[in-house]
Amino acid sequence: MRHSRPLDGIRAIAVLMVMCFHYGYFAAGWVGVQIFFTLSGYLITGILLQSKGLSFAAFMGNFYWHRAVRILPLLYVFLLVVALIYAISGVPVSFHSDWAWLVTFTANFARMRPVDLGPYFVHLWSLAVEQQFYLVWPALLFFLSPRGFRFAVAGILVFSPLLRLALFHVLVEFGYGAQYAGKAAYVLPFTQFDAFAVGAAIPLWNLDRMRNAGRWFMVVLAATAAAGVGVIAWAYFGYGSGGAFVTSFGYAMFMVQSHEYVWGYSLLNLLSMLGIICALQGVGPVRMLESRILVWVGKISYGVYVYHLPLLLLGEFTLERMGLHLHGIIRPVFFVGWVALVMMVSDVSFRKLETPFLRLKHYWRVAAEPQASRG
Repeated sequence: MRHSRPLDGIRAIAVLMVMCFHYGYFAAGWVGVQIFFTLSGYLITGILLQSKGLSFAAFMGNFYWHRAVRILPLLYVFLLVVALIYAISGVPVSFHSDWAWLVTFTANFARMRPVDLGPYFVHLWSLAVEQQFYLVWPALLFFLSPRGFRFAVAGILVFSPLLRLALFHVLVEFGYGAQYAGKAAYVLPFTQFDAFAVGAAIPLWNLDRMRNAGRWFMVVLAATAAAGVGVIAWAYFGYGSGGAFVTSFGYAMFMVQSHEYVWGYSLLNLLSMLGIICALQGVGPVRMLESRILVWVGKISYGVYVYHLPLLLLGEFTLERMGLHLHGIIRPVFFVGWVALVMMVSDVSFRKLETPFLRLKHYWRVAAEPQASRG
């Protein structure tokens, strides 16, 4: 697919939201992960649709080769560095119980253990969900007819919220707490596949050409805001705890109030989809999305996502060893320094580690396409 600068801007906003969430500056920043899922659904489906005429071997091989050179080098080099640090110092202490889940892209399932992933790795659950999506989606698109694939996508959009509802109540019936059940509805793959499916709907139904996309975005934004206010009001009058939801605008990460784990993710996914469509159409603040700084952050966003939390924890550890804490003026100053460090490390990673591997993308295609043409 043709590179889009506004989509780089959306990536940048999404990853900055996640960073602010982990720093404690934006309680709703976790929504950036939903934006990433929806954007992946759009991009991956568009790429696969363009390759539909290839043979099965070329179709699958080309796709997985491209994903491998994009995802694996950075993550595995990061884990190798962490493994060396752990072998020398024994830190981070959770590495011995987490590493197998991390290298096999099953970290989201590891979050359902009695002990969650360690703090240095907890954010990597979303990479596991994406890889599990990659296992299912290409085969689904290749073997189904165009009409059948559209039905499958529509079915995922309808049944994923119902699956979240069923999963939540089954877990509660088996004696698990609401927080655990809410986490399961959030981190397990098939309960999140509607985020990818709503992004996939854009190229499937040519929604990038829809009329009045900006108005629809504002309508859904208003509905999302109204629903969030409703959750806050329900929590306040029903449980006396509405204040806890104000900072997240009514959208906590594990949505266990008012059954919003059923509809809340769907509403946020729909809003993300419309935001992508507006960006593609040039509607709204596209110039801001195309700004050099946001496009740059968007290009290095994979590294930003992987590195930001370990660097934050290392920074906090360093401050503690110096006898300092994130209070008063130190907190915003440290935030600025942390963001700058993450961007610098991610930029070096993109240029020196990721880019050389990204150049290998075309090697598979050269070998695969002649085979496809003979088929």
